Amino acid sequence: MRDQLTYKQTSLPSLKQAAHELYHNYGAMLLGYIMEVVKNRSVAEGYLTDVFSSLNINDLGKITADGQGSTYCRLQQHTRSKLTSFINAVDDCPDSPVSKISGQNKIISQMNDEQQTVFCGVHYHGKSVAILSRELNKSSDEIKQILKQSFNIIRSNRK
Repeated sequence: MRDQLTYKQTSLPSLKQAAHELYHNYGAMLLGYIMEVVKNRSVAEGYLTDVFSSLNINDLGKITADGQGSTYCRLQQHTRSKLTSFINAVDDCPDSPVSKISGQNKIISQMNDEQQTVFCGVHYHGKSVAILSRELNKSSDEIKQILKQSFNIIRSNRK
């Protein structure tokens, strides 16, 4: 059985070490869990990176607390909160050029119809630029430009 990771100090190196130990002990299992949700390895790796790079002192304290059950289960719960936006966005995201967003995803709703279709097609539905180019009757360069605009909207909404 793995030793429970405990967090006692507040220095930056201690935070990095605690996050590194969590990653070392649970990263592979957590990647498998995330892949089951997002169904795409590169997207899952991005979420895994986000989970571990965004851990702060409070998160580490909650995840590694003694007597509170499995460390992995608490890490998985923390990860679920990161994946909520993905799950909501997939549910809200159009999968064809004629579909419209039905939900209330804050970021996607700031995109125009064309940006929504391109972003969701590439990011959530795994379509290539070439496929979207044919579907939307636009050049690959135009699709790439629209995708870039979509990512700029996302970046501008990060905290």
